[in-house]
Amino acid sequence: MLNSSSLKKAELRNYNILLVDDDPHMLDVTHEILADEGYHITTATSGEAAIEILQTKDFDLVITDLNMGQINGISVLQKAKELKPEIMVIITTACSDVAYIIKALQLNANDYILKPFKLDDLLYRVSLCLEKPFSLGFHHTRHIKIA
Repeated sequence: MLNSSSLKKAELRNYNILLVDDDPHMLDVTHEILADEGYHITTATSGEAAIEILQTKDFDLVITDLNMGQINGISVLQKAKELKPEIMVIITTACSDVAYIIKALQLNANDYILKPFKLDDLLYRVSLCLEKPFSLGFHHTRHIKIA
């Protein structure tokens, strides 16, 4: 017999998440946590790989690091939204420079989280994006101007 936790995980299995980070340890830990929650996870170790994957597979959510090689998280965000405007995107970053966060939000990122983050915080933000896409307030009609 399924308990409520098992039922919740069964519901989550319908969500496909692309996880992008050039830090193998961060990628592995985050992958394990999200997979344990029942999400279908695909990983990419670079922005270039992420863009290739985005062009061939459908995702509900992209979680991407901001600072990577030549193709960074902003480029991954832009390509994801170009291919599927309704896709949800969470930016992760160790950089606390507000200008980068504002730029990501201007480009329709749905949320961001600063590294290092608590895995419970990430799980909460993922569930908000997937279950209530516009509850975060960072939806397509919100724009922030930089002077």
